Amino acid sequence: MTDATPRTIVPEAPLKETGSGLVPAAEGWFVLNARQARWRHRGGRGERLPFEGETEFPQVGVSLYVLAPGEPIGMYHWEADQEDFLVLSGEALLIIEGEERPLRQWDFVHCPAERKRTLRRCRRRRA
Repeated sequence: MTDATPRTIVPEAPLKETGSGLVPAAEGWFVLNARQARWRHRGGRGERLPFEGETEFPQVGVSLYVLAPGEPIGMYHWEADQEDFLVLSGEALLIIEGEERPLRQWDFVHCPAERKRTLRRCRRRRA
């Protein structure tokens, strides 16, 4: 069976140099190495790589965060949409709905919409 609906070809988004790294300059698919991308310094809340450029992802966004010991990812808050976290390296402390949960490398956290939470990097290595 063939599909009679014509398929729209989605072009590759060009990458633009910003002076502090590359960002996608338009909608479309792209490949972007995290080492070449634009990281954002967030004063006491680590470094963030949102992967988006001027055009935001309309459905699911992905960001990388690098936190120094003791730095939080943000304030204790809730979001209207779900949010997920994956610890790639080191250890962190999740505070969700008033409860604390230690996290270590490769721990995945799923936060349903409207659940209060924050995450911060541990100051020192746990025994």
